[in-house]
Amino acid sequence: MVHLGRARVASRVDFEEAEELIGSVDQIVGPEEFTTLKAIGLAFRELPVGTEYSHSVAIAALFPYARSLLNVSRTKNPSWFRKGATFDGMPIERSHFFSSWISLLAEISKWRSTQDDADGVAISIERGDSRKSLGRKDAFDGILTSPPYLTRLDYVQATLPEFLLLKEFDIVPDMQRLRRSMLGSPLTSERPDWNVERLPETIRDLLRRIESHTSKASASYYYRFFSTYFVDLQASMRNIAKVLKAGGSGCIVVQSSNYKEINIDLAAAIVVIGEEFGLRHEDTIEFKSRRSISLVNTRAHHDARQPKSECAVFFRKT
Repeated sequence: MVHLGRARVASRVDFEEAEELIGSVDQIVGPEEFTTLKAIGLAFRELPVGTEYSHSVAIAALFPYARSLLNVSRTKNPSWFRKGATFDGMPIERSHFFSSWISLLAEISKWRSTQDDADGVAISIERGDSRKSLGRKDAFDGILTSPPYLTRLDYVQATLPEFLLLKEFDIVPDMQRLRRSMLGSPLTSERPDWNVERLPETIRDLLRRIESHTSKASASYYYRFFSTYFVDLQASMRNIAKVLKAGGSGCIVVQSSNYKEINIDLAAAIVVIGEEFGLRHEDTIEFKSRRSISLVNTRAHHDARQPKSECAVFFRKT
């Protein structure tokens, strides 16, 4: 996301430098007809980083290429790739690769910000974890975010092509550790009881309904998954409230979900948790969405396969 964010706000100069960077990589790789992504990545790493933004633009341009390359490793699960999927050993036609890279660079330039180098505006893209810290207190006038939905989608596994590309071209964190640490990860870890007890009563009541459900693993895996999600969401909301200035506004986009026939109104949960930390609910705008992983899962519960309600929840810090 850091590379995509930088590409979104990069200047024209950054894109020009990225194109020069691609040309330099082509020269280092050499005239051979075929090469590999590993060899191209090694050449890319040899070059000094001029600016982080041109570096990120060049990498982000290759994400669609990486995804198309790994399509052969798709499984019946639309968000999953075969275990052990890799780019190793895949022959890459050099001339086609570099011409595609330049074309993809031109494509992503179309959706970058139109406010190019505005006077007095400095945009910074930083990595962080909202459950731990977002910076100094009262730092921001506004916040716009959308947490992972309660769909048990493994976001790390779903973006495997991009991670495999980063492994060759940049630094990539330990994927298993990242999978476990993601908000909404299907790889659950139990939270202490006192963490769950600090959740609002309406959410604890929802968790009790899930825990007592007659379906298999309701009291074990699924209770762990949902309670972990809400505990982590509460930690994120606490830090959002901390860094938002008094009178500052925010918007969080979420999607409803189900556990069997139990409806999970994530927007309502956001409102209740936010109010604990002085985030006054101002409005919720709802719209129907057909974009949900449960809608392509033929084995999902009937209620889970209904169109989802996506909501933009607006609030202001008191």
